[in-house]
Amino acid sequence: MVTNNVYTRVFYIKYDNCTATCFSIDFEGKQYFITAKHVIESMASQHNIELFYDERWNVLNAKLVGHSSTSDVSVFALNFIIEGLPIEPTMGEITLGQDIYFLGFPFGIFSDIGELNRGFPFPFIKKGILSAVFFDKPGKPFYLDGINNPGFSGGPVVFKKLGTNDFRIAGVISGYRPEYHKTILNDKPNEIQSISNTGIIHAFSIDNAIDIIKDNPIGQII
Repeated sequence: MVTNNVYTRVFYIKYDNCTATCFSIDFEGKQYFITAKHVIESMASQHNIELFYDERWNVLNAKLVGHSSTSDVSVFALNFIIEGLPIEPTMGEITLGQDIYFLGFPFGIFSDIGELNRGFPFPFIKKGILSAVFFDKPGKPFYLDGINNPGFSGGPVVFKKLGTNDFRIAGVISGYRPEYHKTILNDKPNEIQSISNTGIIHAFSIDNAIDIIKDNPIGQII
């Protein structure tokens, strides 16, 4: 069961007419919002971003904290706080093969539970397995076994510290690895290809966001 200190920190956003997912963390007394870099890559300094709540899109002024140079991670800040219960952003004590969860808004779909989530849309919660980590590579990528869909980009990957019910934020969803297949027409191969979802999810360590924040700690004070 994913607890409310996870899902109440996950938000449905729109930037440059594209929708995706972001989530909040609190670090050294300030609040920050993390998403995939490919979602807001054109953002510089200050720019408007849209956040869905109270059944409509709301235009907000966002301050860019930074884009990672080695991973698909970006961080921004708002000029107000969205309250959330504490959760630690770390991959510490994560274990290969353990269950993980990731949250977001695939194809822009969400459920509305009203005041139970303070007027924010409720994200999808999906489950997978931690399959591989490459902490020796730039950006500290890791891979999950699960089915990701468009719209989860920028969502959090969370896990329970073994032997506890305490969730931690391990990283940021980037996308999934596709597989291309030749198609057959009249018993002959043709130039048209089909694409399938391999079930290999690509994510990046939350350490990338922490490094960005440390370089430019301009978040809103909690």
